[in-house]
Amino acid sequence: MQLFFPADNHMISSMNYLGVDFGTSNCVASAKGAGGEIEFVPLENGQLILPTVLFVPRVLDNSRDIDDIELEKRVQKSIAEEKRRFNLDMQELDNIVSNFGTNQRPKPPARPKKSNPKTALRDTTEASDSDNAMPSYEESFAIYERELLEFNQEKDLYRQQQLSFIRPVASESSIRNSVMASLQREASEEADAKYWNQTFFSALNGSPHFLFGQQAINAYAEDPLGGFYLRSPKTFLGADLKKEYQQFFIKIISSILSFIKGKSELHFGRSFEGIVLGRPINYHGTRGEVGNAQALELMRSAAQLSGFTDIRFFFEPLAASLTIQDIPEATRNILIIDIGGGTTDCSMLRIDPDEHKRDVLANVGARIGGTDFDQSIAWSAFMPSFGKGSFLKNKLPVPVQLFLDAISTRDLPAQIKFRQAQYEIERMMKDAQHPELLKRLLITQEFQLQHKLMIESERLKIGISNQAHFSNDLSFIEEDFKVATEHAQFLTFLDRPIKQIVDVINETIHIAQVTPEVIYLTGGMSQSGELIAELQKLAIFTDKKIIKMESMASVCKGLGIEATELSRSNHVAKT
Repeated sequence: MQLFFPADNHMISSMNYLGVDFGTSNCVASAKGAGGEIEFVPLENGQLILPTVLFVPRVLDNSRDIDDIELEKRVQKSIAEEKRRFNLDMQELDNIVSNFGTNQRPKPPARPKKSNPKTALRDTTEASDSDNAMPSYEESFAIYERELLEFNQEKDLYRQQQLSFIRPVASESSIRNSVMASLQREASEEADAKYWNQTFFSALNGSPHFLFGQQAINAYAEDPLGGFYLRSPKTFLGADLKKEYQQFFIKIISSILSFIKGKSELHFGRSFEGIVLGRPINYHGTRGEVGNAQALELMRSAAQLSGFTDIRFFFEPLAASLTIQDIPEATRNILIIDIGGGTTDCSMLRIDPDEHKRDVLANVGARIGGTDFDQSIAWSAFMPSFGKGSFLKNKLPVPVQLFLDAISTRDLPAQIKFRQAQYEIERMMKDAQHPELLKRLLITQEFQLQHKLMIESERLKIGISNQAHFSNDLSFIEEDFKVATEHAQFLTFLDRPIKQIVDVINETIHIAQVTPEVIYLTGGMSQSGELIAELQKLAIFTDKKIIKMESMASVCKGLGIEATELSRSNHVAKT
């Protein structure tokens, strides 16, 4: 297989193409800007990344009268509580950042002692040789200043990463809507039954709108019971879905793509009729090529519904390869490892610099990514505090399926089962040696807090990379409930997903039957120090140059390059 830029000479009308990385965790879009360089589109509140999450509000029964005085009283109370929660979150952030890199902060060099005039000449003579070997105080201080600058930059970046986990103060309108929903839920048993008997799909069918991106995250955080939160709709595209459910996912994705299309056209000042969509080598699911074909068809239908007339797909690791400019001299074989939110893709490419050609020797993809790391972390770090690994009074272990269902937030059937698990959890509590642990699981089920747990899992994954230990505040489950994790302990949580990624790499090399000279890493998980350290233990990584690409940008930038070439070829064809 060779990489070429297709020129559709049969087209007779001008067409502009947009590159879109519709990822498991985030969406990013790019195209050629006015200056000729690839530019990324500000998608939501000026941010270049749009979280790929969904919140479908439950349909409210607006026929019920609401006491205006009670409504106002509750709204003011909720606003005060929301501000208090935000202030506590910011205090905790300051505490976490103050502990950042305690042992890694560079220390200034010791000042040289003042010389004695009587011995200055002798000291100068004796120190001449050592002066040549040891850096001067000025040189040492310059090194210290550079290291301190780098340390402060890392600390600032770490603060920004932690800050992203803090939910801003909810707007008065959203709080009012949430309180109004609560009052309506309390209005009557009939309204309650109608409200609670909704499902994800019935709510999606009945809701005039649904939320995605940061708005969805905020809506779930403000009222988890007020709707249905779905992480990573992309992971469902290859699953065995009924036709009616497929139409729902087309509706979801087309809404997101329409939003991206509108933002892109506003940013670049031109319309986009064509789209280049990144695709994994294998979509998430167990149906192989059947699942891949279904996922591509759903994405194609959604793109058409959102207004694109020409839809192209491009393998994500190959898109990332288009951004590689300065390939080390004498390099012939390169390995690109793209570890995204839901999949890991590996491609072995053979470079022919004379003909400016790149041949694909092997492509291997697996359903393992950053969200699997989050799930593995939640399973090992949090679930023991919820009763996993404890025993019943008859000395048998507590069944683990409910714990697995709780953290399987990308598995819709598992989430449906967990929503209906109240009776089963209560029954286990009666038979358990430690019912207080299972009570936390019951609270998680009752208030649908499992997605908050997964957000905390991701926060642990990022936060502990620069610290010896990390503490997650789970007081949304139970007052003063915290879970502390040591870094050495954390490494054991990643054994399974890391092994799966290693298997993908080994399979790619086996199929290609060549050894790469250079290895490129991209995708969100390529920034994980723990993962990189484990990969470097592999024999194939020994003495190899490892280059980290832009973790969240390289794939989309490559899609933008392909989109630009398609647009150029299309305009040439018209001329």
